[in-house]
Amino acid sequence: MKQGKYLLLFVSLVFVLVSCKKELDLNPTDTFSEANSFITLSDVQLGANGAYGRYSAYENDIYFNALLSDEVKLGLDNAGQGALTYRYQFSADPTTGGDVVAAWGDYYGMIDQVNRVLPFIPTVTATPAEEPRRDIIKGQLLALRAIAHFGLLQAYSKNYDPAEVLGISIMLTSDPLAKPARNTMAEVMTQIEADFAEARSLLPAVTAATFSDTVMNKVNIAAYQARIALYRKDYDAAITFASEVITANVKPLAGLTDFPQIWTDNNDFETLFRIRYATSTAIGGLWGTTAGQYYIAPSDKLFASYDASDIRRDIYIGDDGAGNHYVNKFYLSSRGGLIVDMKACRIAEMYLIRAEAYAKRSSPDIIAGALDLNLLRTNRITGYVDETFATSAVLADAVLQERFKELAFEGFRFYDLKRNNLPVQRLASDANPAWQTLVAGDFKFVLPIPRNDLQANPNLVQNAGY
Repeated sequence: MKQGKYLLLFVSLVFVLVSCKKELDLNPTDTFSEANSFITLSDVQLGANGAYGRYSAYENDIYFNALLSDEVKLGLDNAGQGALTYRYQFSADPTTGGDVVAAWGDYYGMIDQVNRVLPFIPTVTATPAEEPRRDIIKGQLLALRAIAHFGLLQAYSKNYDPAEVLGISIMLTSDPLAKPARNTMAEVMTQIEADFAEARSLLPAVTAATFSDTVMNKVNIAAYQARIALYRKDYDAAITFASEVITANVKPLAGLTDFPQIWTDNNDFETLFRIRYATSTAIGGLWGTTAGQYYIAPSDKLFASYDASDIRRDIYIGDDGAGNHYVNKFYLSSRGGLIVDMKACRIAEMYLIRAEAYAKRSSPDIIAGALDLNLLRTNRITGYVDETFATSAVLADAVLQERFKELAFEGFRFYDLKRNNLPVQRLASDANPAWQTLVAGDFKFVLPIPRNDLQANPNLVQNAGY
């Protein structure tokens, strides 16, 4: 045994010495670097594809928005999955705050991928037929960078205030050694808007025939601009952008028959942007298994919010026959159990954005807002009869409740409560009294910056309370 061991060690040492000699003889041009990775426009496209793949960071938004809000409760088979987050017992330490700090690194990873590729777009070789792709790829990457900066701002800063100094760090170049301070929220928003504006100027017009929901384009960029305008309470801009998306008519609202097929990926109706998952259970696996294990379950509050005639109840929430509910929204597709695409933006959100903006703008338009809300409900509730609203405040409350029902498990609820300065209020059947309520304005509505990043970058400032 010892003799064989020594022989193996001798062979290994010879191999290392030969390998070292071979390394010393290599021409420097044989080394692998970004400079010789991006030679052609096809190489740049592969780099852009990597940036799209990094938008899986949105999975974090979906998960912690559910855990921190009133959308879910701990499931019967929970063995600690998301429990500290659900109980508001998280911190900046990844051992306790893994669910809430992951987005920081993931979104900055997405930004870094964009920033690595952008400088090579003007210089790589391309055939005459490929030349128009330069602007298209650049426009798509700028849009992705804007989206990532916004994802960070929502999670790790307070509600939007241009005067707030603790925004997030703007990153426009790839620099692993950078130690940036936090920019103001106004500076971050200016950069987001600049990236979107340049992206739209570089991208071609889109029609229903040319629209794709797997790449950034003029229409789905406008959808993100509508989302961000609502976030910063620019209601007129929110109406303008949402109207642009709706009137483009690239993805109309799905009716009662077609809507269920969206969630099994049997059609792509309503989706303005999504990440395709060929084999990944990244979204479906967040909640449990197809073998009847429920880690995170829909809340009783969410289930009770749906009328029996509302088709969303049974599409979004499954029942195992024993009275136990599970998240059915990402449960099954033709590719297998829990393998379902991540829908990051849908046309239904545009109707809800516009309805809320009509209700909240300085000169409310209750009739226009009611039209949008009633149209959405007509496509979700069998036999629905239009509702009228006496005041803009009543309409705004109705829209918020509709967002709770329509956008469940899509990464919105916690942010909706935060931006409206409302508490998280769970039912007694959903939560222990110790974590039944998160009062409005509590410091935990702003997530902690990861401790590891604070230690690596002395110019960062932690959010209050952590």
